[in-house]
Amino acid sequence: MIRYLIKNNFKLMARSKTNFLLFVITPLILIALLSSAFNDLMKKYEGDVSISAGYRIDDDTSTEILDALKDAAEEGNVDLKEYSTGEPEELIKEEDLGAFVVFNGDSYKIYQNDKNKEEGKALEYMINAFYDRVVTATVTQKTEQGVSSSDLRIENPDYMPPIESTDYYGIIEIVYFGWCAIVCGAGVFMNEKKYRIRKKLRVSSLSETQQYMAKYIPMVMVVSIGTLLSTALSILLFGVHWGNPLLSAVIVVLSTAAATALGLMVYSITDNMVVTIISVFSLVWFAGFFGGSFETYMFSAHSMSVKMASPIYHINRALVELSCMGHSDFVGSAIGYSLAIIVVCTLIGIFAGTIRKRGKA
Repeated sequence: MIRYLIKNNFKLMARSKTNFLLFVITPLILIALLSSAFNDLMKKYEGDVSISAGYRIDDDTSTEILDALKDAAEEGNVDLKEYSTGEPEELIKEEDLGAFVVFNGDSYKIYQNDKNKEEGKALEYMINAFYDRVVTATVTQKTEQGVSSSDLRIENPDYMPPIESTDYYGIIEIVYFGWCAIVCGAGVFMNEKKYRIRKKLRVSSLSETQQYMAKYIPMVMVVSIGTLLSTALSILLFGVHWGNPLLSAVIVVLSTAAATALGLMVYSITDNMVVTIISVFSLVWFAGFFGGSFETYMFSAHSMSVKMASPIYHINRALVELSCMGHSDFVGSAIGYSLAIIVVCTLIGIFAGTIRKRGKA
């Protein structure tokens, strides 16, 4: 009996043009619009950012430190040229330098170009950062024989590389529309209520858990198929990059399963599809707003505690980091959050249905 109900509900939901439009076509439209609108915001700047600067050594400065500084300047697109003679202010004008730095032992003085103070500020920031993070980390021991310095240790901390707007919104919008899963079964459930099919099911041998699963399983299947189909089309049409396809697919399916459980729980409590859709859409909108579905979570000013409260944030961040880095610390929390929602909402939904059934018995 339950297999027949699952099969029948699956066919009815899969044939719905509304479901095809919502879970397959609409995400693609928003991906195209949002990725184009935010392309400049998320695009990696690749312009000419080189800075030309001069330097002079007026005292005994460690050759090791100077070599390390030159390497840091090269990585930061700063062209350092040595000038042994001449006044810094005159050299800036004559050589068209952005700035000039004079080293004197452990201290330094920076001269800026009045016409281009930005380059002077950039050079000042680079040298300050260099002295704070590298020079102060060097252990120097002064002895009677001279000065001995330990090797400079330079570390490159992990960071999140930039992600293109197409990849970001190509992932985010798929997840967001998956959380509107309750719409998938709206037509079927409203017809059940209209034609009093639920009353017939109440007198059948099916338990409340079986009746719940007869709705839950086909909804998860249809929404998951729709989101995965939309994902495949986004890859073909826009070239969206998904990192670790198998793990990403698991996260997306669990996300839709959690969204379905949430929607069915609200419907079991209210027994009104209009109220359910409004309530679920409101919850999803707020979770999506703080989770980065509309403005990127990297640039949003919301507090981290608010973001962490949104399950969509964990899912979005896990999938985006898998795309641009190949790994993410949020995979565990995304999966755990989804599983917790599935279990809690399912239990509440079945309990609410049981209470309603007894009240109408």
